[in-house]
Amino acid sequence: MTWIQVVGQALAGVLLLTGSVAGALRIETTPSRPSPGQLFWVTVAGAATHGSLELRLGARAFALWADGRAGWEGFAVLDRDESAASREFFVVDTFPAGEQLVGVGEIGVEPRDYGSQEVKVDESMVTLSPSDQERADRENALIRSVLATRSPERLWSAAFVVPTPGEITGPFGVRRIYNGKPKGYHNGVDIAAARGAPVTASAAGRVALVGDYFYTGNTVLVDHGLGLYTAYFHMDSAAVVEGERVETGTILGLVGSTGRSTGPHLHWGVYLSGARADPGSLLGLTRGVVAAARPSPASQPVQAAEN
Repeated sequence: MTWIQVVGQALAGVLLLTGSVAGALRIETTPSRPSPGQLFWVTVAGAATHGSLELRLGARAFALWADGRAGWEGFAVLDRDESAASREFFVVDTFPAGEQLVGVGEIGVEPRDYGSQEVKVDESMVTLSPSDQERADRENALIRSVLATRSPERLWSAAFVVPTPGEITGPFGVRRIYNGKPKGYHNGVDIAAARGAPVTASAAGRVALVGDYFYTGNTVLVDHGLGLYTAYFHMDSAAVVEGERVETGTILGLVGSTGRSTGPHLHWGVYLSGARADPGSLLGLTRGVVAAARPSPASQPVQAAEN
């Protein structure tokens, strides 16, 4: 699989969900029916706000930012494990004195069969000893806590890029079967690359976590602001420290095979408000390909909140 194929899948069937209330409020999502794990773009126009807007979908809140044209925009996503059923969402205005419901809408969800993939690793990395299990649980809790943190400002502006060139050997979302034992799904993409190849930041941000962990090996998490993170696993070594500001192309480390790994590669992950997202959908949206390919929006009602 190539990056062109991944981006193509992310953008296929681009549609818009639009609506108006009293000729003013309009909410659009692109694509109109994302799959679980696929980032989608949200725009809100015509909303009178006192603070900042959030889109709330299920148990998660996704921060939007001012678009410079009196509107708001941002990303949202359904986690890979969520069912493919239509969802109601809420747009909420948050401000120091409280919050106010702005509008309510619904988004359809497209089913997607991610398939499965068999992987052979040392059995000690599948059936863990009590001490290894304790370590893995502790480290996973740490990583989840970092990914659940939302910094208050967007730190990136240019399109996201692939952090190291190579073929995708482990697609996002496949069910992993380790040594014949079904485990969880793959929450990123594996990029085959030579040991020692540079791994670079996909976009500007701040280094949120650096460490050597049981499953992910030498790991770097980059915070891009407003709940968006990229993750870089299994590196041979890290070249940055926590709190460091990075730009697109900053070297974060070198490709390796640390942690639960079968050979040199980079695992690249994307997380939004703690939900795991397909990196290919992030590439497609931030490149502006969606905006260039938008059809004329078809009207669909969005329910406004009563003040």
